[in-house]
Amino acid sequence: MPIDNFDDIHRLHQAWKKDLLLSEKEIKSLTEELTELSSKAMQQEQLIKVEHFQNALIRQKEVVNDQLALIVKADKIMSESEGSSSTLTSLHSKLQEDMDTFDRLFIELREEFRSFKQQLS
Repeated sequence: MPIDNFDDIHRLHQAWKKDLLLSEKEIKSLTEELTELSSKAMQQEQLIKVEHFQNALIRQKEVVNDQLALIVKADKIMSESEGSSSTLTSLHSKLQEDMDTFDRLFIELREEFRSFKQQLS
């Protein structure tokens, strides 16, 4: 996919950054909720789930940071080149795929966490 309009790509990258920063805040909030939940007495099976969520949230935060770094890299490439760039094209395609995957997995994790929280009530 050749990139014809850098302005459109830049706007998309800005939207992704905003979404990632919101996800980062939500990860922090979910981590705090999980810490609060884990302070209560739990069965072994529930403690295993808590550890699963701790690990998943840590991983999601790492993915957010990695994606933000890639977006910054893509923006730098865009600002340095005036024409179409195969590097930018491949990086943008990777970013699009990665963002779609992140969104899907984060929604699944959020739903799984909410379900777990309801089971504890």
